[in-house]
Amino acid sequence: MEIESIFPLTYRLSDPNYTIYHRAALGGLAATIKAWGKSPPDGILPKLEQDSVTIEKIGDLTDREALKRILDASFKLTEDKLIDLPGQFIAEGNDGLRVCIHQILTKTFLQHHRMRPGEKQPRQFILQEADSEENHSVTYIAINSYAHQKAQGTDLLDDSKKNADSGVLSKIGSIPQSMIPGAMTGRRSLQAPVEEVILLLFLMVGCATFFLRPKTYKEKFQYCIIIPDIIDLKKFALAMERISIQSQDFQRFTRNYLGRVVGGAEEAALSFLLDMTAQDLERERSIKGCQAIAMGQVAWDKNQINRSISVKVGGDYDELSVFRAAKQYLGKSKFIKMKDGKSFSVPETSIPELIAANLAANRHWCSHFKELLAEKKDFRNLLYRNGDLHKVANAIKNKEDIAIIRAFHKAWEMTMGQMGDRARENHLDFERLVEVRREKIRNEILRLKTTEACANWFLKFCASATKGGSLAPIREDADLIRDFIFNRRNFDRLQNLLLFALVSYESDKNNKDIDNN
Repeated sequence: MEIESIFPLTYRLSDPNYTIYHRAALGGLAATIKAWGKSPPDGILPKLEQDSVTIEKIGDLTDREALKRILDASFKLTEDKLIDLPGQFIAEGNDGLRVCIHQILTKTFLQHHRMRPGEKQPRQFILQEADSEENHSVTYIAINSYAHQKAQGTDLLDDSKKNADSGVLSKIGSIPQSMIPGAMTGRRSLQAPVEEVILLLFLMVGCATFFLRPKTYKEKFQYCIIIPDIIDLKKFALAMERISIQSQDFQRFTRNYLGRVVGGAEEAALSFLLDMTAQDLERERSIKGCQAIAMGQVAWDKNQINRSISVKVGGDYDELSVFRAAKQYLGKSKFIKMKDGKSFSVPETSIPELIAANLAANRHWCSHFKELLAEKKDFRNLLYRNGDLHKVANAIKNKEDIAIIRAFHKAWEMTMGQMGDRARENHLDFERLVEVRREKIRNEILRLKTTEACANWFLKFCASATKGGSLAPIREDADLIRDFIFNRRNFDRLQNLLLFALVSYESDKNNKDIDNN
């Protein structure tokens, strides 16, 4: 009797039964096939199309042997016992990124030691920052193998099965947590047809992973998995390859170790989306959004890392350029050396985290900004980044936001001019006068509780700057500003914009002024 084969395997992106997990896994498979190039596994003939992937076997290979060869070529280890996923196109020499991804995968997809047996003592890896001579020490657990290499936990290649000797694969397989991290199972494992189980093995390849160091959330998340919602397999595989390439024309946010250290899940998602679409036109995009899964330890389970939140992030927002600027100028992470000589990485500021969370929740990009400078020390720290904040202001597109910030900046410039005259006439410390006045303004804005109070404070501040005269930016946008500041729905937005304007003023005349937008 002829043995029925599962090959050729055909997966279609348009399959109505597929979830975002299946589409992301299919993207991982597509990227892996692209990484094989002209050297696929012996006896394996893959075909990658925009909407589908087909894998055939040639010769007299059994299904089991064919699957083993596919897995061997898709899930590898380096000489340093680090996870090596060809479909993620980690460039040679970019060992820092490889270590980062390895660390996160062993805490999410492969968090149980049985799924990635290895050394008990962590290995040390020395990482050098770009444009810095200082070295930093991070550690990782070296592993001897991992579940995906043998389809462990799926029952597909279980040698104890009756049909193992015949080379036939089981018709039904299991889906362990190593394939879909955080998935809850009951007394029995999740089960699916063999073709689906094979596909989901590649979910780990199609996802991006990040360390989380949140400040705006009370929960202590630790890791984030970004699951892309793919609409074009060929373009997705190409975009995955492009991320690893350093380009002078396109900013890459996620191509090194520190690029995978972010404040929040939304920041991780938007950073990945920007990298994936950096060279795309709207009609050529490979993904339309993604799902961000934050994982960490929870009070009810001390033994493993669990899903904490799940956030859906779209592919486009009206003020995405504001996040891009915040990420570019204020979104870098840094290493902090601890007493034991090891280094811990954290974001430099929480601004990209806040803006990303706002956009993902369909809030105004500046919502809750006042919380970032409610404390005097945080306010002072932000003032040191006023030049970078000014660049963020230049990325704003909303006319009302631009009008308010432009008017405030002009009023503050004229106010400092008055303080300069006073300092010269009375031999006072100009810098001290500015510091005291700026702190007073911060406190006054934070204390505002109503729309009328906020609007009146703003108009009084502008009038004081001109000594009762007309401020040019207000004169030019009078109707727009008046309608905005006296609208009760805009109270929080106005208060946050005023505080943002306070810390984003840049006196350097060589910088592009926001009124040139």
